[in-house]
Amino acid sequence: MLRKFSALLLTATLLTGSAAATAAFAQSAPVQQQKIKVNLNGKELPFPQDIVTENGVAYVNASTLAIALGGTAAWDSMSKSLLVAKDNKYALRMYPNSTFAYKNGKETRVPYPPRVTTGAVLVPLAYIASELGAKVTYDAKHLTYNLQIEVKS
Repeated sequence: MLRKFSALLLTATLLTGSAAATAAFAQSAPVQQQKIKVNLNGKELPFPQDIVTENGVAYVNASTLAIALGGTAAWDSMSKSLLVAKDNKYALRMYPNSTFAYKNGKETRVPYPPRVTTGAVLVPLAYIASELGAKVTYDAKHLTYNLQIEVKS
């Protein structure tokens, strides 16, 4: 009888703990993010990865953004840094998880560091777009970033 009671108590404890853990996980799991769009000069700019937001900052693929704005972005595996450049007049070297950076060879701070993911480096959209010369606005109603930049012919 004591063995049956112990087994029943153990089973009840495990089930209760499992249900509590499931409920706690469900409460802490992030809410599905709504799809954010980016328009460049009125046309949607597609990105190979989903746009990631964290603490109100939208992160996008560095190469896709830089090329669309007339620049380049490259990962330097030796220094483990990202170099964003444009027209031999602008160069920004940033390091993952660090606000320390070099802008045109001089030490500086960036508001948000790049994020390395599998197969890509993500950068803060608004900051990098404005650094590359784009005017950036955000339409909260439509969850859309609008970038305007002069296109060179």
